[in-house]
Amino acid sequence: MIPKVTIVVPIYRVENYLSQCVDSLLAQTLPEIEIILVDDGSPDKCPEIADHYAQKDSRVKVIHQKNAGLGPARNTGIQAASGEYIGFVDSDDWARPEMFQRLYEAAVRSNADIVVSGHCDIVNGIAVLTKQHPLAGTTLTSHKEIMEVRKQLFGHSPDDHQVVAFPMSVWISLYRKKMILDNQILFRNILSEDTIFNLDVYRYADVITFTGDTDYCYRKEGQTSITQTFSADKQKKYVDFLLLLKEKTREESDSECALRAKRMTIDYHRLYAGILDRTGESFSKKTQYLKAFAEDSRVRSCWQGYPIETLPIKQRLFHKALMNKHYGAALLMNRLRRKLKNKG
Repeated sequence: MIPKVTIVVPIYRVENYLSQCVDSLLAQTLPEIEIILVDDGSPDKCPEIADHYAQKDSRVKVIHQKNAGLGPARNTGIQAASGEYIGFVDSDDWARPEMFQRLYEAAVRSNADIVVSGHCDIVNGIAVLTKQHPLAGTTLTSHKEIMEVRKQLFGHSPDDHQVVAFPMSVWISLYRKKMILDNQILFRNILSEDTIFNLDVYRYADVITFTGDTDYCYRKEGQTSITQTFSADKQKKYVDFLLLLKEKTREESDSECALRAKRMTIDYHRLYAGILDRTGESFSKKTQYLKAFAEDSRVRSCWQGYPIETLPIKQRLFHKALMNKHYGAALLMNRLRRKLKNKG
């Protein structure tokens, strides 16, 4: 059997969640699937759990490798995939039974190179928020139409007062494997690797269709990505991503991409402050980290020239606090915003 869909699952330190993830994939209503579990040097019981599933079901394949990171683990899965389309599922999440059948059928109907859906945020087993894709029901059939969507992946435009980012996660999508391989598209080992991957892969798509489905279940609780301490290495990852995004704009003929990337850099200052605020570092240490990030000349080069007055009011006040070196005030402003958002 040649699989219609290969599902790539990178695995690292998720022994409490892995079984629910894999069980959800084995329960898919699309029978012609291949599940590739990439053990990225996980130090817990994940390798044994993965091998157990491979012994039980021939649709499951396991690849063990030294720890290399999320992007490289996904690349390993891509190279081993035999399906017509490739999907990605994070190992602490899961999919409802109809997810990949719906995505595959949508791809066949439109002869799409990429199919994109929505998802649900799950907390303690309960769907707390259902997020349908903003382009649900739309099919793009020209490179001009696709370019308008690619521009949104670079960030918001100055006349866009939205602060919610355009959906960029790869786990809500199916991708034609031939398109990925023919154009040698790989994940980068970098922060926000999904954004960079989609910027690359959307460039080569002839047809992209967006569905109204929300079958992907994104686990919001129990995350280990935010630790109690911060480090210069984490700061470097933010800087590297923003520099790469800036570099990507040089490949584009539309100057609006560069402007949007500048807005993305400004957005990431608030994201960075939010990550800092949720660590166990002292307030003084947090302000030091925020100061180092905001005053980094490389980061400043990524947003300089953006029309600050076009920003939404809360974001404008936050960014001006940074520009005026009021880092403590910026952190407190961001904390208040988060508390008000949680209450709402």
